[in-house]
Amino acid sequence: MRLPPTDEWPWIAAALATALVTEIGLRTAGLPRLSQSLGTPLRTIDAGPVRHPHVRPTLDDRDRRKVRATRRVMRHWPFGDTCLRQALVSGALLRRLGPELIVGVAKIDGEIRAHAWLEIDGAILDPLRAASSYTPLTALKPSETA
Repeated sequence: MRLPPTDEWPWIAAALATALVTEIGLRTAGLPRLSQSLGTPLRTIDAGPVRHPHVRPTLDDRDRRKVRATRRVMRHWPFGDTCLRQALVSGALLRRLGPELIVGVAKIDGEIRAHAWLEIDGAILDPLRAASSYTPLTALKPSETA
């Protein structure tokens, strides 16, 4: 087993702590409230289809270490390595970049599926590279619910 580089350990610790907070928040708070508190607000306004699905955000070395650390932690997470958990934890560690959490849905093989990813300055951060297959969810205006 190969150990992570020493410059990644502080971010692994931060990702682990954030994952714990995220897990508790997923069970006790609503997603909009949790994502806002983690510095990754849930986008609920209609921004149309995924704008630039193949454009990745420009991340410096430090930010790439944060994303790698999140993946390392979530790969071993006992409650599941879901795209939502990964997006929330990565978003919290990258909050200085102003990420937005996007949740989308798609009908795949006759089933409705959901997926979560981050958008940073119009670029997609999605380790699964599946965002372009999903339609982002938006909130209904009160007049649309009647």
